Amino acid sequence: MQRAVIAAVFLGLSWACRLTAQQMPAAVVADPLPDKQHPPSLAILTVPSHGVELDVWFYLASGPGPHGTVILVHGLPGYEMNGDLAQSIRRAGWNVVLFHYRGDWGASGAFSFSSAIEDATEVVRFLREPTNATKYGIDTRQLVMIGHSFGGFIAGYAAAQDPSIKAVAMISAVNLGTINADPKGRQTRLKRWEAQAHPLHGTTTAELFAEAERHAKDWDYIQWAEGLRTRPVLLVEADDQNHTDMDALATALGQKGATMIEKDAVATDHSFSDHRIELQAIVIRWLEKLARSESR
Repeated sequence: MQRAVIAAVFLGLSWACRLTAQQMPAAVVADPLPDKQHPPSLAILTVPSHGVELDVWFYLASGPGPHGTVILVHGLPGYEMNGDLAQSIRRAGWNVVLFHYRGDWGASGAFSFSSAIEDATEVVRFLREPTNATKYGIDTRQLVMIGHSFGGFIAGYAAAQDPSIKAVAMISAVNLGTINADPKGRQTRLKRWEAQAHPLHGTTTAELFAEAERHAKDWDYIQWAEGLRTRPVLLVEADDQNHTDMDALATALGQKGATMIEKDAVATDHSFSDHRIELQAIVIRWLEKLARSESR
């Protein structure tokens, strides 16, 4: 009995030490102080992209602003929307934009990987328009891409192509450039995607894999290290099919001399199902570092 009590006390002290060493960010666990003049809000709008109106919801942060703005890009087709992450990011003082791709979840048009890339570009363009930046309190110098799964690929691609994106976080990001490289891995992923593709319109899973094969060289995100090396990059891995490529990207960034790379590995599934709080804490701490570096 005495040994059990001592063990319990020891475990409690160990847990307390871990909490002290790395406190949970307030934005993950507590609401901000009310700001009656500039309260947080939710704006529902559409953004034009190649003849289609994209459904967009915009979590606006409290405070007078302008605010840094995170484009939070969901996966394929987007069963995990990361709404909890969006709320934590807003509590941390950032605007957050979520959107659906063309041909996904009832949006008009046909889905393809290429059109999804174009859609993300149009959302960024919309945020940078002076009228929209003023209306929604956007600091256009502080646009950050954060994406999960296929959204991680989109976020990395957008940042690699657009040097004015401030920073990028890729969470369990699929590498479209390599999904056809290993026949066994390809078949595993193909079967999983076929079972999940109901919300996609105007395409088939086989067509998507063929599209990825045609763009294999350009869509291998390990090759984007040169374009990303000068900016803050957060890589968050899970125990899934994507962690090997994410390790390779981290290595490539290091070889290119990247000094603002942060990498975390979480022992969980692709959706971070039992580590949602930890995922939020990792992202919020990284964003807090970005904010501190900007204020210096």
